[in-house]
Amino acid sequence: MARSHSLSILAPSMGPPALESEIAALEERIQRLLAAYQQARLERRRALQERDRLLTLNNELRKRIEGVITRIKTMESAEQAE
Repeated sequence: MARSHSLSILAPSMGPPALESEIAALEERIQRLLAAYQQARLERRRALQERDRLLTLNNELRKRIEGVITRIKTMESAEQAE
C-alpha cells in the first residue's frame, strides 16, 4: 500500500532556496510520518490477531479445565456412593 506523496508540484521550481528547502524538509517529514503510521497499523493488526489467538486458546483451555473438574466431581460422588 505504498503511496508516493510529493508536494514538489505545489512549489514553483524557481522559488527561493529557503522555500524549496523547507518544502523538501516537509516532504521528508510527511514520508516519515506515513511510514510510522503504516508501521503502527501493521503492529495494531498483529496485536489484534494475537489477542484473538489468545482468546481462542483461553476458551479452549477453560473448556478442558471444566471437563477435568466435572470428571473429578463425578469420581468423588462415585466414591461417596460406595
